[in-house]
Amino acid sequence: MGKELLFEIGTEEIPSTYMPGMLAALKARSEAAFNEARLAFEGLETFGTPRRLVLHVADLAERQKPLQEEILGPPVRNAFDEDGNPTKAALGFARTNGAEVSELKQVDTPKGARLMYFREDLGNEAKTVLGPLLTKLIQDLPSPKSMRWGAGRFSFVRPVQWVLAVYGEESVDGPASDGGASLPPFGSVTFGHRFHGNNKLNISSFQDYIQVLHENNVEPFVDDGKGGGRIPMVRASVLEAAGSQGGVPAADAEAVERLVEKVAHLVEWPFPVACGFDDKFLDLPDEVIISTLEVHQRCFALREKGGERLIPCFIGVSNTRANDMSVVRKGYERVVRARLEDADFYWRQDLETPLVDMAEGLKGVVYHPKLGTSWDKVERFRRLGAWLCERLAPGDAALAKTVDEAASLCKADLTSGMVYEFPELQGVMGRRYAELEGRDEAVSRAVYEHYLPRGEGDDLPGGRAGAIVGLADRMDTIVGMVGLGYLPSGSEDPYALRRAANAILLILEDKGFRISLSEWVEAASEPLQGKFKGDADEVVERILVFIRNRVSAHLSRGGARGDLVEAVLAAGDDSGWRDVIDARARLRALERLASSEETFEPLTTTFKRVSNIIRQANQGGERDAADSLDEALLVDDAEKKLNASLGAVSKSVEEALANVRAEDAASLEEAYVSVNAAIAEIRPVVDGFFDEVMVMDEDAALRKNRLALMAGVGALFSANADFTKIQLRATK
Repeated sequence: MGKELLFEIGTEEIPSTYMPGMLAALKARSEAAFNEARLAFEGLETFGTPRRLVLHVADLAERQKPLQEEILGPPVRNAFDEDGNPTKAALGFARTNGAEVSELKQVDTPKGARLMYFREDLGNEAKTVLGPLLTKLIQDLPSPKSMRWGAGRFSFVRPVQWVLAVYGEESVDGPASDGGASLPPFGSVTFGHRFHGNNKLNISSFQDYIQVLHENNVEPFVDDGKGGGRIPMVRASVLEAAGSQGGVPAADAEAVERLVEKVAHLVEWPFPVACGFDDKFLDLPDEVIISTLEVHQRCFALREKGGERLIPCFIGVSNTRANDMSVVRKGYERVVRARLEDADFYWRQDLETPLVDMAEGLKGVVYHPKLGTSWDKVERFRRLGAWLCERLAPGDAALAKTVDEAASLCKADLTSGMVYEFPELQGVMGRRYAELEGRDEAVSRAVYEHYLPRGEGDDLPGGRAGAIVGLADRMDTIVGMVGLGYLPSGSEDPYALRRAANAILLILEDKGFRISLSEWVEAASEPLQGKFKGDADEVVERILVFIRNRVSAHLSRGGARGDLVEAVLAAGDDSGWRDVIDARARLRALERLASSEETFEPLTTTFKRVSNIIRQANQGGERDAADSLDEALLVDDAEKKLNASLGAVSKSVEEALANVRAEDAASLEEAYVSVNAAIAEIRPVVDGFFDEVMVMDEDAALRKNRLALMAGVGALFSANADFTKIQLRATK
């Protein structure tokens, strides 16, 4: 049984957008640090407010776990010279482990005799380990941006004002002066709310900590999962305040919850404020008012109860409870009025400019110095949209017309005053302007929907036109940027190319669009080739590799086995990734086959053997062996039986796939399940062939004929999955 640890980093106010990531990082890094330090723990949690990041461990071991390990060193023959004196290898190994050469032992290993150092560490008490460990935790905690203060070189997301570190009922010793000159000493003191309890508070335990903070107007939990925390407090107080104004939050439930979480990270204790604005601003589009309030001011717009209309009221959530809350209310209203005045001005100004004129303005907007203007980009993906229509909906003239019109107008609002002032409304305003001009509903909808999805978990386009325009736009972006060499690296993806590729794959699957990604890339690359450096084929290949990697990541989501994903993508001479719907169906069918270890492992072993024989034959100069099979040269009963089975199974495979190429993904998956079942039936016959027949016969004619037979077997499964990529292991 260990002791409780309470660790709090008190800071200046941390930006609300940083908080979720920093709390998650604190949790992950704490767990890793305790494991590395061999300190057993239970009940680890992190939480915090804008002024504090908190780590609580309900049970942390009082002593490190003992460590015993055998560290192998250099071979004995290299460790001593002819006179038995230690060489640099032996001396270096001993020095690395803090030992003398006399303490090293010699042990026999499969690779011969080697030096070995037996290290034993009984471990230290936790209180001697925690100081350096917690100091390093602060130093290494990542943040989007950090800053320095004072005379020290230490940096953190915001200046650290105090550090509370209590283990059991004792304070943890803080950092040495040279380890964090800008860090205050560790202690057992925290502080309450900056304006309503900013007192020095002595803490002896976790329960004491929570109680004392509550008494000083701080709720440290974001959401404790039991109905407590700032998120439930903000949610309840906003609903109550909205009800007092005869309204409810205007946004949908998910958007309201996102805003509630953001606001919860802005305050240590929420104080709701009911505010209002002039009725005249209700003439603005609802999206403009909601964006002004929620995106820019973190306030809650309101609708009338049981209705759809906005009301001229909103709810702000303050971190301060003033003696006269009307002062706080007037402050909110003054800021919101200024923003709405700007919005009203730009809205009326934009209504005087037709969308086509806004689109013409794109000729003066540089998209990228090497890729031309935004107008040039629109023209490229406009043509690409027409190319997609020809392949996805041949003969649908109405769809092609809608896609062309929507593509020509979908970026027009980027030159509008409204989007200049409120960038998050791009697409939203374009749809509004198109509707006011009396454009076809499908066009207006596509202007907005081509931006979807904007991010992870966002809605997908509801209509085909918006989906196709969005696909064309994103592929033009990917081809242009990757073609110029702007490949994402690690966490760096300034042009959001991964997000664009992910959106493409999600839309293709959602709409059931069957298209060759490689042909699409080539079509998108054609008008840009003059802008890229290097060989055109090399540029296209670079783009294809990027797309293939994104297909791999896309299919791997949800816990799919990496080797099965790679087997599916590598099928058909590495062409199995080019149709994502087909690849998904083959992956799911393969996963169902792999769930039966009894069937899957023998099948994989057999097909790997077939693939290896074909590969070795090709490498040996017999690449043409699979061109034809001469049944007259089938002299062994086993190869005759295999040839007959091959014909029957090939027919079953053709029948299974004959009518589903253009069907939905579910039927395609079932077709591949049938294909796998048919292929599995031939496995015992192939095994019998290997038992009875020598493929690489000395007779050249027999050898080539048997290789042709193997090529026929390989062709059965090679278009479905490359079994050489599969790692044999037990499946659960």
